[in-house]
Amino acid sequence: MSTLFLNFPFWYVHGLDLPIRCLLPLYAAPLAVASLLIAALFFMGPALATHALERPLFHVLQNSLGSIPAFALRLCCVLFLVLWIADMIAVPVLWLSPFILRRNVSAAESGIIAAAILIFLFITGLQSLRTSAKLALFTNKLGVALLVAALIRVHQGWPAALKGFPSSASSPASDLWHGLSLLGFYVAPLALLAANFGCRSAARKQVGMTALMGIAVPLFGTLLFVGVIAIATFHSQCYRPSLNPNVAMALWGGDAGSAVAGPMMLAAITMFGAVRFGTRALAYAVPIRAPGSRLGWVLLVPIIGATVWASLNQDDPRISAVLEGLVGSLAVAGAVLTADVVIGKRLPQNVRKVDWVGVTALLAGLAAPFHMPHAMFNAAADSWWHPWLLPSYGAGFLVCLLGRVVQRTVFGTLTSPPGAAGAAGGRSEPDSSARFG
Repeated sequence: MSTLFLNFPFWYVHGLDLPIRCLLPLYAAPLAVASLLIAALFFMGPALATHALERPLFHVLQNSLGSIPAFALRLCCVLFLVLWIADMIAVPVLWLSPFILRRNVSAAESGIIAAAILIFLFITGLQSLRTSAKLALFTNKLGVALLVAALIRVHQGWPAALKGFPSSASSPASDLWHGLSLLGFYVAPLALLAANFGCRSAARKQVGMTALMGIAVPLFGTLLFVGVIAIATFHSQCYRPSLNPNVAMALWGGDAGSAVAGPMMLAAITMFGAVRFGTRALAYAVPIRAPGSRLGWVLLVPIIGATVWASLNQDDPRISAVLEGLVGSLAVAGAVLTADVVIGKRLPQNVRKVDWVGVTALLAGLAAPFHMPHAMFNAAADSWWHPWLLPSYGAGFLVCLLGRVVQRTVFGTLTSPPGAAGAAGGRSEPDSSARFG
């Protein structure tokens, strides 16, 4: 899971979501709180749900929303992963390939490069879990090495890094709200997909450690490291006026074109681990069998084709609009699962086609941005920094929680009595489904 943060696209796009505007020791504390909050909001609830019900993610979504909405969310996951992977591979295909190859790259060549990268990552990403872990560890080490190299190159600005960027006109609360919204937009759907780790965890402590070491710690360390590099770059010889200081400027700012091909290629390789995470999630959501099977290749062809098209059309406004809706749906679905964990919803013997409490909460969360006071969030609901995401999550969580309370009060129980999970095919531990409480 650390590969989701230890990669060049994340550093470039989200590295300054929470900029350092005070002394570095004072900045570390709120950054740690923000990292823990993101892990708790978007990962812990769904992961605890899969752990408590001892079922994979989409089975748990069926329990909370019903089989039909869960199938629709499965399709949302597939489409989101296609667009997210396309956005990740656009970095080496569109941004860096002209510098690496030292010439202009045509659209056909870009498509071939993107398809080749995707085929390679699907083949390597759908290996055994042990092999995937070793590959992820390699990209993590490469990412850390590049961050260290970037920090060394801008050593002239180290003293200034302790003081942070100059203060801005916006308040610290506004900066925090912006940063949490931007980071939540990136983390929320990926954390929901990573919640499958919960059903493989032996105890809640392991789920908590996964959230801590898989999301909170790498997110905190990456943002802190990238923030320091950005400030040091701003006060170094690598800085170019009128541009934002970032890791790219620290790595090859001021270098000749002939000298940047190698570092750019290494920076592109850092995203391989994150994309492999996406390919494994796609394999579960579709599902894709081993790439060597005939069915696996048949399913891979349209997925790779759609991903290549999306990577070559990143400026298409339709992609951004679709992505906004997908992220909102998956984030609110995570809120519904979290509310069910809090209230103690058990696994029913027969999954309903539609769970009206869960679906109402999902729709309420998606409708929340249309009723947000403009002055309260200082931006429209479709603003580039996604101010609607956290209110949508909160609305979905509260509506589901209140709905379950009413359901329990009126009907006396949420679902079947304890032990039904075992009768429905779960593990044979007595009363295992009751561990939501």
